[in-house]
Amino acid sequence: MVKIGVFSDTHVGKSTPTNIGDLRRQAYRHAFTEAINIFIQEGVDCVIHAGDLFEKKSMTPEDSVFVKNELQRLVDSIRNKSGSGPPVFLLRGNHDGSPESNTLGYVEHPLARYLKPFGDRTLRGEAEYYDVGDIRVVGISYHTYIGTKYNEIEPAVVKSFADRNGPNIVVVHNFIRGYHNIPDGVPEHNTYTLDDFADLPVQLVISGHYHSKLVPMRTKDKHFLSSCATEAEDLSDEGEHGVWIVDENLTPRFEPITALHQIRSIQVGKEDATEPLDWFVESALTEVKSYANLLQQTSSKGIIRIVLSGNTDGEPYVIERLLEPKLAKMKQANPRLIHYELVNNVQPIHRTVQLPAAATSGIDYAAKVLEPLGELQLEGTKLTEEIQLALDERASEKTQQLTPSDRHPFIQRWIELLEETEGKTS
Repeated sequence: MVKIGVFSDTHVGKSTPTNIGDLRRQAYRHAFTEAINIFIQEGVDCVIHAGDLFEKKSMTPEDSVFVKNELQRLVDSIRNKSGSGPPVFLLRGNHDGSPESNTLGYVEHPLARYLKPFGDRTLRGEAEYYDVGDIRVVGISYHTYIGTKYNEIEPAVVKSFADRNGPNIVVVHNFIRGYHNIPDGVPEHNTYTLDDFADLPVQLVISGHYHSKLVPMRTKDKHFLSSCATEAEDLSDEGEHGVWIVDENLTPRFEPITALHQIRSIQVGKEDATEPLDWFVESALTEVKSYANLLQQTSSKGIIRIVLSGNTDGEPYVIERLLEPKLAKMKQANPRLIHYELVNNVQPIHRTVQLPAAATSGIDYAAKVLEPLGELQLEGTKLTEEIQLALDERASEKTQQLTPSDRHPFIQRWIELLEETEGKTS
């Protein structure tokens, strides 16, 4: 009668976006603590972490000490009759580093015998397994080319389950085609397929790496469990996060984690719709105000991500210029709104310009193109002439372009001219 606590992708130490890095680091730690609390409350007999325990690029020594203390708290809180706590199996994920230099070593200790980092020996083609009661657990650490690597190590995996019918578990940290919704750009050599596990004498396949909650899948003789993350991967991730409890029949049950900070991602506008500049500004402010009121009512702290989409007949950058000071003021007035992120995907409507006949000069072309500048058209024409002179005198022979330092003053003057034009027409 074994009860197993399963989690993964805790990414302790992650601190992006950097402008709220400390807040995000706190959120990942909070989620880890909540996961441990659930395992203690459930009285699990063992814990499986399916990879990405840490965020190696940004973790600190304090993060490793934090995890060690939390795992020790788990073991101290659940003691069996012999006085030992539940074993904790740790699989190396892609954010934990390489086999030669991985973060799992930061939590190992000679006296912490309950810690069982596993999976790298399997990648070397060695049989490696652990038994908990009558359940056998085998791990396969992350590998960039697991699609081909698995063919090499499959005999070692099979050997680990020799002379056993089960219950058996294999733990991996790569996507599984046929189960996961594979993100665009992930090559086949970086994934498993369902067929890779078809002939293994296992009843449960646990996979980390996929951050979103996914319903477990049942085939003829196997359960597939994607353990999901304990905290949002980024500010676009609103999905439910948590841990899984697996009972003696290897049937999984999801337990959600309440995030330290709420995250709301709002889309304003539609890609195929055209709206005036003011509409985007007012619609975004309405959404943020509504979210701030919700945070106040629920006594929660939260982060909002506003994604502007669609088209406009003005200059899209003006939306940000108008919105930013108002959003900053709204955040200051609502302390529970701890951060906002503005993503401007609005596109301008391109105006059709009827150009003069090809026989006319380049200056005539420029004059026609610059007609939308109105009374500032002459300034635009003068600027165009200056750019042409600079190109004649200083352009690179190889690229026929100005250097960045030569281009920068002209870019700044175009921006100022366009802003002045917008001011006269609004």
